[in-house]
Amino acid sequence: MEETGSLSIPNPFQRYPIYLTLHKILDGTLFSDVFYLHYVKNMVRGGLVTHANTLPQLFREDILSFGAKCLSSYIELNQETTEILLKKGLAERPPYIVYPKETEFVQKQSFILEILGKRSLTATEITTLYANIMTNLFGSCIAAGFAQTAKSKKVCDYIARGKELAQKHIKVFSDYLEHHSLPVPMLLAVNQDVTNLTEPPFSDKLMMYHFGLMIYAGIGNYGTAISECMRSDLATDYSRLQIEILKFSEDGLNIMIDNNWFEQPPLAKG
Repeated sequence: MEETGSLSIPNPFQRYPIYLTLHKILDGTLFSDVFYLHYVKNMVRGGLVTHANTLPQLFREDILSFGAKCLSSYIELNQETTEILLKKGLAERPPYIVYPKETEFVQKQSFILEILGKRSLTATEITTLYANIMTNLFGSCIAAGFAQTAKSKKVCDYIARGKELAQKHIKVFSDYLEHHSLPVPMLLAVNQDVTNLTEPPFSDKLMMYHFGLMIYAGIGNYGTAISECMRSDLATDYSRLQIEILKFSEDGLNIMIDNNWFEQPPLAKG
């Protein structure tokens, strides 16, 4: 499609980013099988969000058709992955609440202007907390594996910082659930889902690029959570943690630029 429209084709990677050899495949991989299933589930979520947001903006018939096929393939993959997780007993369902028996209306502004944490969490707030804990658990495992296999000390140190940041955010979100006696998801853990492999299966460039995608997804997830939560204390926490991620992402972008890894996106003339 890019060629027919006389646009340059993105070229972020060549053949060198993946160093996996038969020896490493036979000796073991960087993560557990359970992790890989949840990896697919998490990446499917990102694909669904991306293509669902892009599709309404498309008007060219061939690109619109391609976008629809991409979205459909992600829906099918999500269904397949979910069925495997359920069949193997590896799916951890989000916390749930008792169905309300009648409709109630908010009577006081304290429903939103919450400071002391007395007001119970809404179903939407619980869902976003659960989702952001799960993505940070996923991110902390990715960070642990990438940090122990990166060749560059700068890349290693940066990704290790990301692991600490993810664990900090998990603690903040978990406190909200625990305060209201709700279960905290802990399906993935660094100690059980990251192996002791130290030989790099991927290049530093590929790991930094992948880690950057996760960071930008996290920024978007927090933004969505802010728009959906109705407790001011929770919205404040999401906002300050989002700023932390933005500052952290800038350091990663600088590493990419310094190593000539960051491909410039198309720019408007003006």
